[in-house]
Amino acid sequence: MTVDSYVDSQEKLMTINLLQIAFKRFETLENLKNYLLKKGVEVSIANLSRYINGKALPKSKLKEKLLNVLIQNKDLGLTIQTLINKRITIISNNSENISVNNSHLLNDSKILTTILFIALRKGIISRDVDKVITAEVDGIPIGMILGQLLNVDCVYARKKKLVGTTKVHYEDVQSHGSGRMDTLYLPDKFIRNGEKVIIVDDVIRSGSTQRALISLVRRSGGNPSQIITLIGIGDHWKEITTLDSIPFKSLIIL
Repeated sequence: MTVDSYVDSQEKLMTINLLQIAFKRFETLENLKNYLLKKGVEVSIANLSRYINGKALPKSKLKEKLLNVLIQNKDLGLTIQTLINKRITIISNNSENISVNNSHLLNDSKILTTILFIALRKGIISRDVDKVITAEVDGIPIGMILGQLLNVDCVYARKKKLVGTTKVHYEDVQSHGSGRMDTLYLPDKFIRNGEKVIIVDDVIRSGSTQRALISLVRRSGGNPSQIITLIGIGDHWKEITTLDSIPFKSLIIL
């Protein structure tokens, strides 16, 4: 399968995902059909039913028309901002110590996939990567889903050294606020020389974890190509936006 055909197949599947989410805003398939028609996309109720129930995939031309309507559609709640905000709870809104519960978001693989797909479709996340890296534990769902969307492997740095590993790269990370020092470990050969690696995580506060991952990628011989986080909290992390000129994007900022 070529890269183009892989992306086309993936986008058809994601069109179904987006239609399923959008349909929750309408009482009937007819209402959804009429909404799409007003946007210039003609789809029969029978075909909408097949798509939403996963019984068929739209043709490539129709897929493009549907995605143009669905992606970042505020009426349907399909913006990245809305999809994230609806599934997180801000526990403390003190500007010096914002605390967020994002467990609902991290445990909703369908929504996570949708968010990351939209970011790919909008060009926020580059497809020109060889590998995804994150840190355990909360970054793992994001990294695994993004790896699948990009059709590349995802590796993650552990907080404990794996038993039985010989050569391991490691980097210390200072926890923001508490001053506690943790260590991230990445076995050698998980990243190969010259590989373009995208660094992902759920939340960025100080940027210390991202800096550690950058170091681990480079020690492994890889090239950090981009940093993506779902949520940016506070102001301390903003220094990383100029770190070694690596493109950085936080999908929402609190």
